[in-house]
Amino acid sequence: MRPVQRGSIPIDPKTNKKVSFSKYQAAKKQVVERIGHYCCYCEKPVTNVRDVEHILPKEHYPQLKTIWHNFLISCRVCNDIKGRSLIRRKNFYWADVDNTFRIFEYHPLTADVKVNSMLSDPEKAIAKNTLDLIGLDRKPGHPQYKTTSADERWQERLDAVGTATEAFADLQKNDTPEMRKQIVSNAQGRGFFSVWMTVFKDDPDMLNRFINAFPGTCKDCFDVEGKAIPRPGGRI
Repeated sequence: MRPVQRGSIPIDPKTNKKVSFSKYQAAKKQVVERIGHYCCYCEKPVTNVRDVEHILPKEHYPQLKTIWHNFLISCRVCNDIKGRSLIRRKNFYWADVDNTFRIFEYHPLTADVKVNSMLSDPEKAIAKNTLDLIGLDRKPGHPQYKTTSADERWQERLDAVGTATEAFADLQKNDTPEMRKQIVSNAQGRGFFSVWMTVFKDDPDMLNRFINAFPGTCKDCFDVEGKAIPRPGGRI
């Protein structure tokens, strides 16, 4: 899960004051501008952003319905699976405050997602809660995956792995600045930030290119070589 930096509340250029959203729908444009049109959970591109995602469901936290720091972007499938359950922030890791790139492992061939085996036991428990909340590991054969489901995230992620792996092979044959630039452009179009970061894990230049190319990626979550580090002020 790509860690993002939403930033502070937007400033109204006409009044030079913080924007106060009367309706949460009005925040969509600014949120997309800050963190890009990618789902903050599965990382797929969301070409038609319907509404902002409420981290804490507005049904249970109506006081946060129009609060900037409760907004992210989510695809329909992740939003539906996450649902409207009564949740508390402390029981999960969140892309806007934690280094969520550290909590999961993405298999470089099968695109399967699982909890990072290098985490401590308490960290694994929270990471597992997060995985279950959005069902990111669901695929045919998973006990909670329905054959009639519209959930094709696993297939889209697998397709991204294929594209990234092919791009990696192309780079080994033709390592030029133009090729690197083209690969980054492909990654932006395909989405699935963590897949590209996994496939190119031993290429610091490409890692930094991906970090800089995806809008709103929290750069404080990575060192100079593009390796994940604990997020300042976060829990992981």
